[in-house]
Amino acid sequence: MTTLNATVHSEQLMRKVNYFAVIPDKVETKYNEQTKKQEVVPFKTLYLLHGWSGHYMDWVHNSRIVEWAEEYNLAVIMPSGENGFYVDHPHHNNFGSFIGEELVNVTRQLFPLSNKREDTFIGGLSMGGFGALRNGYTYSDTFSKIIALSSRVFSKEDNTFHDLTEDTPINRSLWPLIPSKTYRDLPDNMDTYALVKQAKNKPELYLACGTDDHLIRENEVFHNWLIQNGFDHEYREEPGDHNWDFWNTFLLDALPWLVEK
Repeated sequence: MTTLNATVHSEQLMRKVNYFAVIPDKVETKYNEQTKKQEVVPFKTLYLLHGWSGHYMDWVHNSRIVEWAEEYNLAVIMPSGENGFYVDHPHHNNFGSFIGEELVNVTRQLFPLSNKREDTFIGGLSMGGFGALRNGYTYSDTFSKIIALSSRVFSKEDNTFHDLTEDTPINRSLWPLIPSKTYRDLPDNMDTYALVKQAKNKPELYLACGTDDHLIRENEVFHNWLIQNGFDHEYREEPGDHNWDFWNTFLLDALPWLVEK
């Protein structure tokens, strides 16, 4: 297993951005009938996002993702999302375009990653869970599966979970995106429900949240909305809080589902 702590100069963010890459050493080959040669099979890839106030190394420090990547022969790319919610901001802070387009293109050029949709996945926790939902559905021609753990789920359809006017660090990071501080003015590119509806090539979805998590209600409402609207998905709701014990358990649970044919 090769691990790499790297920096990319992002045109979307107009600065250097850190990411951590885990690239398997186990190379598989497949016979190509057209070329009559054995060819290397590019790796399936998971773009894995950290939470609010987190760091691109969080998954490496707090989980066994390097070990699991080796077990499942899966490349994993973990970028810095700062506190940007992985969505495009005013004034060119385009975290969404960076995650959904630029980072994918750059890492595919650098590493032997598959360029097939069916081999390309996105996942995350909390803010990163929202980022996985937002970018998984926004760039649904790129990503075929989404893992969303303890996710924020922003929507105009149900906005009773949080008071945006309260002066908190998280809300202050959202105010540039929602200047009115009311969910009815949520930008279209942050409305999870609308993004699901609009995605023509809908990714498969694995959604999980602990029953003691402060985000459980919005995940339950989203889960029920998906059922009511006929959108198939995997849903896990079990005892647990907004912590690494839960995220480790359910990332590990999701990985076989992720890499299955």
